[in-house]
Amino acid sequence: TAVDDVSFSVGRGEVVGLLGPNGAGKTTVIKMLLGLVRPDAGETLLLGRPATDPASRRRVGYLPELFRYQPWLTATEVLDLHVRLAGADVPRAERRECLALVGLADRAGDRVGAFSKGMQQRLGLAVALVARPELVVLDEPTSALDPLGRADVRDLVLALKDREVAVLLNSHLIGEV
Repeated sequence: TAVDDVSFSVGRGEVVGLLGPNGAGKTTVIKMLLGLVRPDAGETLLLGRPATDPASRRRVGYLPELFRYQPWLTATEVLDLHVRLAGADVPRAERRECLALVGLADRAGDRVGAFSKGMQQRLGLAVALVARPELVVLDEPTSALDPLGRADVRDLVLALKDREVAVLLNSHLIGEV
């Protein structure tokens, strides 16, 4: 059994942390929440709808623990692609602001293949935020970041809270949660 008897909710403007050691099932819980893994029993709701309903994920921003972007794309092109995939209407100026929010404004035209792991992590945060989600799910959001980057993520999470966005944060670092 990977996960047993889990129940929680995240309200608007709340930040909820999933905390536990590696292998505790935190990422599995997130995958169930996002409809990527089906639980053997129970019910999973996402923004009030069954997680199996694709429409439930339209208002969710997600930063997975492990991700890869096409190295030949620029940061701007990655955001453009994800906005298109989300079916969102996000003006170019707002997309640029999203890159600035994560500290990549001056690297918007650079190819992702030249980015450090920390810069790719920042781009992942921008992808999670660009479509104006109501719920942001962050799976180990600071794993590749230096201390300054970790502080930036904390400030970003607090800004989301102030904007009444629900945040689910997954980590094995108690200080981070």
